[in-house]
Order: sequence, then structure tokens, then C-alpha cells
Amino acid sequence: MTFLKGFITLFSIPALGFSWTQNLSERASNPITNLAQLQFENDYTPRNFGTSDSSNSVSIKPLIPISATDRFPLEQLIRFKFVISTLPNSPTTTRGTYLADTQFFDLLITETDWGRWGFGPMMIFPTATKKEAGQGKWQLGPALGISILQFEKWQIGFLAQNPISIGGNPERAKQNYLLFQPFITYHFLKNTYFTSNPIWTINWLNHTRQIPLNFGLGYTFELFGLKLDTALQYEFMAYQNAVKKNGYVNQSTIQLSINLLFD
Repeated sequence: MTFLKGFITLFSIPALGFSWTQNLSERASNPITNLAQLQFENDYTPRNFGTSDSSNSVSIKPLIPISATDRFPLEQLIRFKFVISTLPNSPTTTRGTYLADTQFFDLLITETDWGRWGFGPMMIFPTATKKEAGQGKWQLGPALGISILQFEKWQIGFLAQNPISIGGNPERAKQNYLLFQPFITYHFLKNTYFTSNPIWTINWLNHTRQIPLNFGLGYTFELFGLKLDTALQYEFMAYQNAVKKNGYVNQSTIQLSINLLFD
């Protein structure tokens, strides 16, 4: 434990004279939050590169924060991501709805005078019920998240994960790629915010890139005793060279998320 306390002290760099607090809306919109949530997201893509068919993805993401204790002086943030994909007809896929692979990370979080940051392991489990809905590989890699809260009403940072295949179907391709999610959020009015948080995919093995951009509005409120955070976003693919490899790539997407908050 002495090592952990020293590690926290080393990287908790102070910003002189600065202190910060977050309201519920700010905590709900922070990707490395300390707020327990059950997130539901639907991504509908009416247009795809490589096919004229539409696609859809439903994600269920429980976020489980674990407070620091005397025995373990680091906060944890655990997240699972379960995905149900509706694939389009394309050169490598056939139309249908299937369970995709499952993602997981466990970040060890440190709070500093400038915000929050954390690192830890991430995994991908080959749970897909259809071959083309998943990668067929057990994957393990590092995850890193940084959220800068030093500027009033603003949240700036990123969440990065790099899964690497460690087993699975030997006939499926090896995996080693970066999932990089920069985010910027501006809070205005009451419990209302502008946000942008696309996920960029950079594949180190086949040298493909998928760089989307998105923007949208979010709102946090209470309804029938439930605390909810909602966001509606539009995303478009600014650059990609993966359509020949993947068979299709999302072109323009409408994203709707509804998150249950447990404060």
C-alpha cells in the first residue's frame, strides 16, 4: 500500500489555487465518472460505405464505481459493454441481428487538482452469436482515461483502449488496434450540455483507420423518481480506409443514449 500511496502522490500534480466540484449533469457526462450508471445507446446508420443497406447497434453499458478504502487507496471504475448488432447486407456480412463481442475495462482512478485520470486492463470476450458479428478472439490490453476539469463548465479528455488478441479461433485474424475516444463537453443553461465524443479506430496490423466526428446535445433530469441523462448526437465518418477489409463502414449515424443514474 505504501507504493500505491506514493504513486498517487507522484502523479497528483496540483494546480495552484484551483478547486473543483461537479454537479450531477457533469458527473453523468464524464466518461471516467464516479457515478454509477446503466447506459443504453442506440446507433442507427441509414447510410454505409460499401453497401446501400442500413445497420444498427444497441449497446448496454453498466458503469460500476468502487470507492477507495484504507486497504486499497485507489478508486475503481468498472464498465461492461454488451452489444447487439443488426448487420447490413455487404460483401462480408448478411442481414441479421446478433449478439456481438463483449468489452470490459477496470480503471484505477486518481483525483487530482486538475481533474481525474485512470489506467487499468481492458478485455474483449468473443461472445458473438454470428461469425461476422465479432472477431472470434479473446483480447487483452491497456486502458487509459483522462478528464480535465480545470475549466469551468468544460470537460476535456480522452479514453484510450488497445486490445490485443491472446487466443480464440485460430482461423480468425489476429487483433491489435487502438480505440481512441477524445471528448469535449460544454455545460450551459441548467443540466444541459453540448458534447462530442467519437471513437476512432486505428488498426496496427492491417493499417486501416476509421475517424468519425460527432456532435450533439445532452440533458440530465429527474422523472418519476428516476435520475436520467439523455443525449442525441449526429456522427459522420470524416476519414476511413477500412471498407475493403470490413465489407462496410458506417457513413452517417444517429446516436441516442438514455442513462439511468444512481447517485
